[in-house]
Amino acid sequence: MDNNITQISRRDREKLARRREIIQAARTVFARKGFNDTKLEDVAELAEFGKGTLYNYFTNKEALFQVVLEDSFEALKLIAERTLQSDAPFPEKIDRFIREELTLFFNNLEAVQLFIRESHHLRGGNPLMHLMPQLLGIVADTIAAEQTRGTVMNDVQPMALAIILINMLMGQFNCRVLGRLSDPRSCVQADSANDPHMSLSKIFADLTPQDIEREVADATRLIHAVFFNGIAR
Repeated sequence: MDNNITQISRRDREKLARRREIIQAARTVFARKGFNDTKLEDVAELAEFGKGTLYNYFTNKEALFQVVLEDSFEALKLIAERTLQSDAPFPEKIDRFIREELTLFFNNLEAVQLFIRESHHLRGGNPLMHLMPQLLGIVADTIAAEQTRGTVMNDVQPMALAIILINMLMGQFNCRVLGRLSDPRSCVQADSANDPHMSLSKIFADLTPQDIEREVADATRLIHAVFFNGIAR
């Protein structure tokens, strides 16, 4: 058992659990209503706490939203650290990184929606401004280490290659969003005409775990092929 956990008092553990519940409820409400239309009362109601309880943890809506974004992005960083800082061969590390990040996207659609549609509301306080460089740094360091082995083009800055990889990853997810919105066989297309701000959860509502696994595998295979081999023959 983790000694750090056992050393925390019961009261502090309860406070941490309550804070976690507030963050989870806030993520859901922000994704459903958007930043502007969300009120702290909405979060308190979903979390089943009084509004005053929220103010014991967060000074205002902006502070709560910032923590929600930071909390969601932290999972992306943890995946990068676990997959890219392993001892696996470079292509395998990249594949694991892509696969696990895309799986996280599909299984945390509310968080992804906040990144895409709502994070701009914080402007200068947007945590993505300092968290994204951290993620890119992990990827770039992995690429730089491989360049020293002579297996990766060394006439390009590692950060440039890292940005390409991250953009491809996000682009493949967005491609699947657009694909479902434009597919005439999907009921999503008709619904989106009446709801231009349709949530990602609704767009992917009918996907089974097997569907998600297949989407992730297809995207991973494509990104790997383009990143390592290009598209020219």
